[in-house]
Amino acid sequence: MLEKFALAIHWISFIFGVVLGAFLISASIFFEISSNQRFFTFLFGLFSLFSCSGLGWLARFVLTGKVHFFPWKNL
Repeated sequence: MLEKFALAIHWISFIFGVVLGAFLISASIFFEISSNQRFFTFLFGLFSLFSCSGLGWLARFVLTGKVHFFPWKNL
């Protein structure tokens, strides 16, 4: 039961990170904003992508033990 809960947390945070990161990166590319704002929006998109995914992995790692960073892979 704990493994399934940890996997659900991992998947939810991974999907949230991908959606938020993709939105911010695409916003920095397509919207007409200043170059300084564009750069920081792009960096924040990359940061949110990896931080959300990393926090989901960390929660699963703490709850269940050694796991892969991507939720669909097994060790």
